[in-house]
Amino acid sequence: MTIKNFNTIKLNFKIKTFKLKDEFKISRISKKIIKVIDISLKDSVNSTTAECVPYQRYNEKLDDIFEYLGANKDKVEKIIINNKIKRIPFLCLQNALCTSILFLEHKKNKVNFFKFNKIKKKFITSITIPIFNLEKTKKVLKKFTKTKIIKIKLNQKEVIGKLSLIKEICPKSKIIIDANESWSKTFLEANIKKLEQFNILFIEQPFRQGNDHYLKNIKSKINFCADESFHIKNKNLIKNIQHYTYVNLKLDKFGTHQEILKYIAIAKKLKKKIMLGCMVSSSLSIYPALRYFNDCDYCDLDGAYFLKKDRLHGITYRNGLAQINYNFY
Repeated sequence: MTIKNFNTIKLNFKIKTFKLKDEFKISRISKKIIKVIDISLKDSVNSTTAECVPYQRYNEKLDDIFEYLGANKDKVEKIIINNKIKRIPFLCLQNALCTSILFLEHKKNKVNFFKFNKIKKKFITSITIPIFNLEKTKKVLKKFTKTKIIKIKLNQKEVIGKLSLIKEICPKSKIIIDANESWSKTFLEANIKKLEQFNILFIEQPFRQGNDHYLKNIKSKINFCADESFHIKNKNLIKNIQHYTYVNLKLDKFGTHQEILKYIAIAKKLKKKIMLGCMVSSSLSIYPALRYFNDCDYCDLDGAYFLKKDRLHGITYRNGLAQINYNFY
């Protein structure tokens, strides 16, 4: 992917805020709004916009990125023209720039993004339930009775109680547990047999990155998925993910298109199954992820589901199905 044949590139950027339908709480953070940076590129004819979603877990802060763009606008434009995106110090910004470049290419060559990537109009995605108390979890689950895959955020509190509610209210649903690095080895060992009573597809990142080796001695029919450990800046990535069956591929963790393809190839070489994931974001982040739809085994692309108001022509969600709108691009 290159734009060397474009004579000029103009970069613009602004912060955009989205309110959430409800509090989105995981083991380490809670939020009621999200802030992203719209990254717009314009050549002599066309313009495109992509979404930059900073995530503090990976030491990328919105204010730092916005300040960097303000101080280095001309430099970033030259980096883009010279196809040196990897010099950008923030992975989520690398990804947004690559996405915007890609769609400039598509516009220039009159390529239909959805047809080019052979994307279905509807696809199955997991839908996430954040950390709520038992009463609210029960209320929320009643909306998901036809959802094929339910992903539930769990710390070490009320785990069996919440899983029992899913089993009761949504008995046909497969379950992804996402612990976001919050479980201890002792907790998992004490509860693994109880967890086997539920229809669990896999448990995502139970332990802190670096403690992944704890999984070596966990004997269970339940599979595990690496998320925080499957990250380009993890120098021990191959060692850390060896005890996982799945990896969670999020674009923001790998930066450029080339690096994303490289790590897809690594995962496949290691015989890992791939879940295509996302942050809480608008559809402007979800649609570009679909470039990799056909390389993945499962989708966890519900990021825009949590917004009170998404972008125009955004993805719609119903009964665990995501429906794309061909008018988005």
